[in-house]
Amino acid sequence: MTTPGLLVEDYNGQDYLLTTESRVGVNTHQLVVLQRVNGKWKYVNGVKETACRELLIGAFVDFLVDICRVLNASGSDRTVGIAARSGRSRARRASPLKPMRAV
Repeated sequence: MTTPGLLVEDYNGQDYLLTTESRVGVNTHQLVVLQRVNGKWKYVNGVKETACRELLIGAFVDFLVDICRVLNASGSDRTVGIAARSGRSRARRASPLKPMRAV
């Protein structure tokens, strides 16, 4: 399996993809935000990109916290501290994005 990125749908049904791409001429990667428009992925730029990127990263962290809760419910003592320290919860965050769904 491969992971093209993090796919999130907002409350209006709009799809966003947080992914990485290599920087030209530099041996590093950067986070980019793509939006599905008429079935094609287009780059989100400017202020909207920054806002979307922050929301998408928040959705990713929320998803990881949920995974920790599931592992905690299975009796793993190690995940208790991880989930408790994050301090993030979907109930406390005002995010216009729905939980992630599979690509």
